[in-house]
Amino acid sequence: MSNEAVAIIVIDREPVNALTPEQWSELRRQIDVTATDESVRAVVISGGPDRFCAGADINSLLEPADEPALMLRLVAEVAEAIRSHRAPVIAAIDGPAHGGGFELALACDIRVASPSATFAASGVNMGLVASVRSLAKTIGETHARTMLLTGARVDAATADRWGLVTHVDERPDQLAIELALTVADKAPLAIESTKRALVALDTMRPDEHDLLMTDLFGSLARSADHAEAIGAFLEKRRPNFIRS
Repeated sequence: MSNEAVAIIVIDREPVNALTPEQWSELRRQIDVTATDESVRAVVISGGPDRFCAGADINSLLEPADEPALMLRLVAEVAEAIRSHRAPVIAAIDGPAHGGGFELALACDIRVASPSATFAASGVNMGLVASVRSLAKTIGETHARTMLLTGARVDAATADRWGLVTHVDERPDQLAIELALTVADKAPLAIESTKRALVALDTMRPDEHDLLMTDLFGSLARSADHAEAIGAFLEKRRPNFIRS
C-alpha cells in the first residue's frame, strides 16, 4: 500500500503546539477533509519532533469569551471528529500531550509514544475540568482519578503500563506511519465497519450491538473486497481492494 492512502496531519505551533481557538477549528477542518476523501484509509496525527500538543494557548484563556466553555467545545469537537472518523486515526506522540492535547490523543484509535512523551489531564491545574469520561474509559477509574485529581504528569513508561498508549518507541512518527500502512493494506470497508462497531459500543445496548454486528458482517460478506480477500489468500498473492 502506498503512502497516498495514509494522511499525515502535523500540528506545528512552536514551542509546544499550544493552540488558539482558531487553530483548533482548523485542525477540525483538516480532520474532516480526510474523512471525506475515500482514498484515505488511515490518518496519522503528529506534533513533530519532541512535541505533540500542549492543549490550549494560555493567552486565549485570558481573553473574554462570549462562550465561557468555548475551548472545551472546540477540543471536544476535534475529539469527536476523530472518534467518528470512518478511518482509524493514529497519534504519534513525541513530547507533551497535555490538556486539550491529551484529549486529542485519547480520541485516537492507536497511540504511539516516544520514551520522552508525557501525559497530563491538566484541567485542575488551570482551575477547570476536562477529560473525565474519555480517560476513565481508557485506563479505568482508579488511575484516571489519580491523573484527574492531581493534574500530575505521567511518563511514557507509566502510560504504557496503564494502557494509555499502545506502543512506546524511539521513533513514534515512523512507527505510527508503519501501523497506518498496515491498516491501509486491509479491506477498507472491513476496517471502517470495525471502527463503526467500536464507536457504537458507547451508545448501544449489547443486543443492539449484536444486531449491528450481524448487519455489518452480512454486508461485508456480500462485498467484492471480501471475495478478493479470499481469492488472494487462496492464490497466495497480495489483494487488490477497491472499496466495494
